[in-house]
Formats: sequence, C-alpha cells, structure tokens
Amino acid sequence: MSPVLWTVDTEDWKYRDSAKVAQTVIDKAERNGVVLMHDIHPTSVAAVPEILRTLAARGFHFVTVSRLRATL
Repeated sequence: MSPVLWTVDTEDWKYRDSAKVAQTVIDKAERNGVVLMHDIHPTSVAAVPEILRTLAARGFHFVTVSRLRATL
C-alpha cells in the first residue's frame, strides 16, 4: 500500500457539526478529489447522505481510492 493524501480536509474532528462538515465537502469538492472524514464521529457519518445527494446531483461519481488510482 502507498500513502494517500486528501484534497479536502473537513476538520470534522474539530467541528462536530454535520451541516458544517457537509457544506465544507460540497464547497471544496473537485474532480479526482479525496475527502478526509472520520467515521468515528457520528456527526461526520450524519453528513454523508447530504454530501452524496448534493454532489451526485452535480454529476459527481464516487469511487474507491483503488479505482481512482487506476483511472489516473
């Protein structure tokens, strides 16, 4: 395995607010981006449906890091 860096840091460990986490991802998402979130925080998990709904409506597709690397 090799290291993976992220392009969006939600700082979800600092801001335990699902709306803020979702908005951060939505505002900063970019093509081939990697979003850093921690599933140990319930507020981060709660933000995921809104993130997926909004970005899917904007034409984003979601893949694993392995899949992303294979396409680069």
